[in-house]
Amino acid sequence: MSNNPRFLSAEIPEVGGSLTLSDEQSAHCTRVLRLGSGDCVSIINGKGVLAEGTIAVSHPHKTVVQLNSTENFQRNSHVQLAFGITKPASLELIFRKCTELGTASFQPLITDHSLHPGSWNHDRWYKIVVEACKQSQELWFPEILSPISLKDWLQTRQKNRVLVFCDENFRKSAKELVSQAPADLLIGPEGGWSETERTLLKEQEPFVLGLGPNRLRAETACVVALALVKMRLGEI
Repeated sequence: MSNNPRFLSAEIPEVGGSLTLSDEQSAHCTRVLRLGSGDCVSIINGKGVLAEGTIAVSHPHKTVVQLNSTENFQRNSHVQLAFGITKPASLELIFRKCTELGTASFQPLITDHSLHPGSWNHDRWYKIVVEACKQSQELWFPEILSPISLKDWLQTRQKNRVLVFCDENFRKSAKELVSQAPADLLIGPEGGWSETERTLLKEQEPFVLGLGPNRLRAETACVVALALVKMRLGEI
């Protein structure tokens, strides 16, 4: 896998074809990275395709890339991160750092102690995810799902997926997680889980994952827990 600068295109033609970068990406290519005709670049679509190409026309608004090769890659992660909605600054860290680690999707949750946003800025979070994927060379963009209540999510989630539950009241793991099944990783908001939610979650018979003796902020807990689950599932 090359270290060429990466650009995004929803549609990637066959080898020998060409594509035109968007106005924003063309400007970044020519004015920021100062790439010109003949320079090598990579094109991704966020769905596992990596194309290598050469700049045929260098233009700050319509840079044209000639494709030399394409390759398809399988998704590296099958972990969904479900988390209580917290402050925007913390959300940015969660989306950025967990994308770098590798996750299949993000499920924001409305819980008893989470923030209840009047609106959800999907475009902002998606832009952060795309930037993180380019930086980390992740070829599959994680899906950002719409916020949903914890109760509704538990009712609709796929039951064949392992439910991994983190709670500050349980600092040690109840048992070892040994599984290759897809997993849903559940992290609470800054205020933690209410007793009503704990009772509801116990009914799901989840695997309880301990994150150590220190009290972690929500965004730190997401990163630490995701790394631990990925390691146990063989994704790291």
